[in-house]
Amino acid sequence: MSVRTAVNGFFFEPVPLGRVAAMRFLAGLYVWIEWWAYMPFIFRHRFVPEELYQPLFIGRVLPIPAPDYWTVTGTLVVMLAAATPMMFGYRPKLFGWILFVAYFEWMIIANSYGKVDHASFGFMTLLLVLCMMPSGARWGDRETPSERAGWGFKLVQLGVVCTYFLSAWAKFRYGGFDWADSGVFTWAIIRRGTVFSEWMLDFPRLLHAAQWGMIAFELLTPVVLLVYRWKKVQYAIVAFLYCFHVTVFAALGISFLPHLVAMACFLPLERIDPRDMYRNAKARFTTPKDEPAAREPEPQFESSP
Repeated sequence: MSVRTAVNGFFFEPVPLGRVAAMRFLAGLYVWIEWWAYMPFIFRHRFVPEELYQPLFIGRVLPIPAPDYWTVTGTLVVMLAAATPMMFGYRPKLFGWILFVAYFEWMIIANSYGKVDHASFGFMTLLLVLCMMPSGARWGDRETPSERAGWGFKLVQLGVVCTYFLSAWAKFRYGGFDWADSGVFTWAIIRRGTVFSEWMLDFPRLLHAAQWGMIAFELLTPVVLLVYRWKKVQYAIVAFLYCFHVTVFAALGISFLPHLVAMACFLPLERIDPRDMYRNAKARFTTPKDEPAAREPEPQFESSP
């Protein structure tokens, strides 16, 4: 196998269009959840004085004004209005582009007041590539593979892995090995620990080892990309990543929900068809009384000669 063939097989691995429909729905659903349940503080920025606005680099390069009441409110309205038709497959490219632009501004508003989150990097990549996916994607379509969809989801997967890998790089860049040798986990548990993690304060060596384990874990995440030919192994690694985030949420209350939505593009979501699920559920809960009774066959009498 030539290098070019291997590279094309990696980046353009065909993906069924059913996965595109599922990811569009998940992306739109998350947008509806984020503003009122996951990060409601973003909407409250409409009341923050403009003097506290510290724009990101992209906010300084582009002519984006400081957010005010109407900018924040209008961005939210446009974002929700575009997410609804896109998630149900109506004009997904048109409304996908509108959603991406609105969410881009939404993230500038969220991260320009002194705190920058990295959990949304993979999700923003997902919104961008969904704009370029085939419009005719339908739930449960396993029979229509698409190299364009495979290329797009591969970019999202790279974004997901970069979220981990570059996080480890940032630790070394700003803290060196002192981050792993510090008491950052102890500080985190004291600050926002739960009943699932407070007991670890009695075991400082365990916390110290966990910090080194965190760095090793983040540096090894590119493995999930290299095993793309062995799907069961890849699914097992993705399941481990989901379990890791569930553990972090239980221990510290830190959630990476947009990251987890983007990571779903690794999974065979094309196997999900809501119509089949509805029909199966209806058939399972239908009682015999709801079905018409079968008519008994009428007796047949032979005519006498």
